[in-house]
Amino acid sequence: MHPLAPILLSDARAIADAAVDCLVIGSGTSGVTTAIELAERGLRVAILEAGPLVLTEHVGSGPFANREDIVPQIHDLVRFGTLWTSEKDLPAAQARTAKTNNNAWSIVGGRTVFWGGCTPRFRDEDFADWPYDADEMRSWYVRAEQLIGMSGGDGDNAAPPFMTHAAQERLLARLTSSGIPATHAPLCIDTRAVHGGRMSLGFDSSVSRLLRCPHFGRIENGARLSLAAETEVLELVHDGKVVSAVTVRDRTGQTFAIAARHFVLAGGCMQSTRLAMASGLADVDPLVGRYMGDHLFRQAVLELPEPLREKSLYIFIPPTKDRPFHAQLQGMFQETWYSPLHATCYLDGDANGRYVLFYCFGISKAEEAGRMVLCGDGKAKTDYCIVNDRSPGDTKTLAEMAQFTADVAAGLGGKLVRTEENAAGSALHEFGGLRMGRDQASSVTDPYGRFWRIANLSCADAAIWPHQGSANSYLTITAVALRNASRLAAGMETNETAMAAQ
Repeated sequence: MHPLAPILLSDARAIADAAVDCLVIGSGTSGVTTAIELAERGLRVAILEAGPLVLTEHVGSGPFANREDIVPQIHDLVRFGTLWTSEKDLPAAQARTAKTNNNAWSIVGGRTVFWGGCTPRFRDEDFADWPYDADEMRSWYVRAEQLIGMSGGDGDNAAPPFMTHAAQERLLARLTSSGIPATHAPLCIDTRAVHGGRMSLGFDSSVSRLLRCPHFGRIENGARLSLAAETEVLELVHDGKVVSAVTVRDRTGQTFAIAARHFVLAGGCMQSTRLAMASGLADVDPLVGRYMGDHLFRQAVLELPEPLREKSLYIFIPPTKDRPFHAQLQGMFQETWYSPLHATCYLDGDANGRYVLFYCFGISKAEEAGRMVLCGDGKAKTDYCIVNDRSPGDTKTLAEMAQFTADVAAGLGGKLVRTEENAAGSALHEFGGLRMGRDQASSVTDPYGRFWRIANLSCADAAIWPHQGSANSYLTITAVALRNASRLAAGMETNETAMAAQ
């Protein structure tokens, strides 16, 4: 147990004994954003997190940021394997004879304590299949960017870019002159000036945001917002219309129920969908677990003709109407290769390095056949696999991404050292499974993430997305969570029945 647990963490039994307005399942950015918004509106909220409290901030904000030997070990404390498979190989996946091929993490803060920090917005056209448009999202994007301390983004309130130096400007000019417009990367690293003794906040993480919230504390001490860690939600208890409680297993191994007025799934796309399926919600709505996908993902190492004499760069090449993918360039390094376990170590580059890490994320439109299949009863966090076969459109986009990688290397005046097309699911930007829409015949949740058929159940994360742009998910997850939590709070301030009837 973390030594701060007696100060920061609530006992799950104490939450069960309290009168909680809302239980939020998951402590990543969607869960914490939702919980804080509800607590600020006067509601009593508890977060249930299956993982332990390990770090109280993003790993890149602490002393481990430059330790490539230690960071992977921290990952391994809370990492578990997941499996994406083809339709053909599904039987082996269900029988658990296939090896896992992707990673997930179970920890207070979720992926927000490890993520890489790039935070572009979706483009206007990326909302074409959503039940609301980009105009609806603009004000929520502004709020989310201010909340997470974003730098170098869109809008009048954006803080200055984090990576700015003459060497990076030279590379940007090279790319632009080659017909590849590029810019400083929008990053979730606070660059606001120190003011009134307040230091900048560094990398955003949901756990640090939670700890800064004045409403947060132990429920035993009367706090309005509390957190129980190492408390695994096994099942939603419902009658097909209303959830009455969740069944949990706490850190001692005891199993019991916790009731609330409203329940919010916020465990990330995979875990929210798995819990819904493990609770039998696919029998209530057959679209549960359908329309799941992830970004297409290529990675590469590019060699520049000369060292930049600067330790770090971070360049962003946005998508265009004809190019449904974006690219991120990070460096400088001696020759290396991307690993998700080292995603936060890039700030300590090498001034004499000539190698740039290149990541390319492409849009993949989820089809109904892209789905979750439970392995066993689905009660454990690993009891699932995702069926995902590349579509002809995916294959075309991946080929274009490969050519673009070579074009970028040439535009920089360098060469392509190594490149690789990654397996489905490896981008870790999953979406779908609890698809939202305007019509309950073709969606699981409404435009605010509320289940059509379960009156007091919502989802706050990317499981509700019907589609995504090429942009990294973090900013949009946070913005959507803010939007939906504001509506949920307004409904709960009146009464649940009236809200469900809207």
